[in-house]
Amino acid sequence: MEKVLWKAIIAMACVLATMTLLMTPGCKQKQAEEEKTTLRITCWAGYAKPYEAEFKALVKEKYQVDVALSVHNPTDQDEFFLAVQNDTADLISPPIELPKTPRFYSYDESNPYLQPVDINNIPNLKKMLPVFRNDTTPIYDGRRYGVPYNCGPYGLAYNADQVGTAPDSWNILWDPAFAGKYTINNNFPKVNVWITALALGYSYDDIFDIDNLDRAKVQKQLDLLAKNAKSLWDGAANPAEFPELALATTWGFAAQQANIQGGNWLLAAPKEGGSAWIDAWYIGAGAKGLTKQLAEEWINFMLAEKQQADVVKSQGVSPVITDPGQTLSDKEKSMFHVGDNDYFKTVALWRVMTEETEQAFGAMWQEAKKNRP
Repeated sequence: MEKVLWKAIIAMACVLATMTLLMTPGCKQKQAEEEKTTLRITCWAGYAKPYEAEFKALVKEKYQVDVALSVHNPTDQDEFFLAVQNDTADLISPPIELPKTPRFYSYDESNPYLQPVDINNIPNLKKMLPVFRNDTTPIYDGRRYGVPYNCGPYGLAYNADQVGTAPDSWNILWDPAFAGKYTINNNFPKVNVWITALALGYSYDDIFDIDNLDRAKVQKQLDLLAKNAKSLWDGAANPAEFPELALATTWGFAAQQANIQGGNWLLAAPKEGGSAWIDAWYIGAGAKGLTKQLAEEWINFMLAEKQQADVVKSQGVSPVITDPGQTLSDKEKSMFHVGDNDYFKTVALWRVMTEETEQAFGAMWQEAKKNRP
């Protein structure tokens, strides 16, 4: 009987000790921390920061959770791969083909760097233009991993105040009259090889494979393209430079910003066609539980009409949903092909290329830059 009594006393003491511990400030702080979570996002500049407050409010209302956003803006696409490889990001926004590119392959079954999304948590996917929704690039083993967010050209922009008639060919970049009056990209060598090949008459089926190109012929023209450029840009073209220019290659961002600053820039439609990138949201393999669910909530949030309209207004590129609402002007809708599914069938969406082709294009661009003064 005495032993039983002592056991009861000891058990009661443990209960009281536990209750006391739970009432201490440190324990209360731990409970509070458990009601918070951090969503780590590695994305291009402008893809997250402007939307933080609205997303936090959405999460608070829907989940009764305070979410913190840790946002990193890379300057090179390699950082997307490293972020999921090292588990420093829950969400990334790379070019849609990046995870299948040999150098960045992310689907190794023994150690995958990405995980599929639950499309039931992304109802806005149903609003997407068919050309983007049906693209199989972000599908692996029958499951969706990536969700398109926006789309833009490696486009030919022209200063309508200096170039009277809209250019109808990439060959205008080789016109001696415009030497020193244009800017082109530097850190994506492939895009310059593509436009050079298109200007020479190659087709979409040719430009993604070095074996389909006369390398010496393309190199000669690529050398001139680099030599006569006023400047080369990394990341995005510099809109502050646009008043001095007649032509520019651009993702679209800079032309829109130049117009906001009083410019009169338009995007040409070269008869040879052109390429277009898609940036997509992917979820890192390390995101678990509520974090993964909030990552999917973010993706769905970014496909809502308001955010998709802002893709045009703030980023100067094309939205991926059919109808982003009534806030866009007719000029914006026309310039960025809003809701125009047929248009996006006419451009070459970026494709996965072999490592040999990627390396060849990189070497060709490095060679071309040797000709710059």
